[in-house]
Amino acid sequence: MNARVFVPIVILAVALAACSSPQTATSAGAPTGPDALYALARINPGVLEYTPDRSTFAPVLTERFAYPTQSEAKAAFLRMMAAAPSGEALPASIRLFGCQPGSLDDETARVTRSREPNVLCAVDFLDSSGRGLWREAANFVYVRGLWTLQPVFPPRTPVAWSNREGSPKDFWWWVPGRPRYE
Repeated sequence: MNARVFVPIVILAVALAACSSPQTATSAGAPTGPDALYALARINPGVLEYTPDRSTFAPVLTERFAYPTQSEAKAAFLRMMAAAPSGEALPASIRLFGCQPGSLDDETARVTRSREPNVLCAVDFLDSSGRGLWREAANFVYVRGLWTLQPVFPPRTPVAWSNREGSPKDFWWWVPGRPRYE
């Protein structure tokens, strides 16, 4: 190809590339590609579990299931924070404390199981220096190759049956031949 034709084509391509829409930084450095779906081979209580790429799971896992690693959970948190409106003081990072299969229902505050990789985790929210601020429950759902964080807000009121009334006392319980329940 002739240099007189090649140089103007390169200049035109560079000019058109400069006119394209600017690329925005997504999620403050959080990976947007697919997360690996790692399932544990076994669970040893008190022993930290590692993935093949040497990243770690939460220290407390209840059974063999697919869980997010610590780095995947942090990436899901950063993706969620990038979509959140700014203006209030938010935690800088998270750390998984313990996880179990299933997801926490906001309305009933019960854990429901499904075949999809839904995981309920106790999450420590951290400040910028790495100090724990508070611990809450959060659902992690594996959708389209990415772990996503779904904060849950279970009801905070005590359940109606937590302060039960005692049964009436039967002072003649010791008499033989009486029915057990009246």
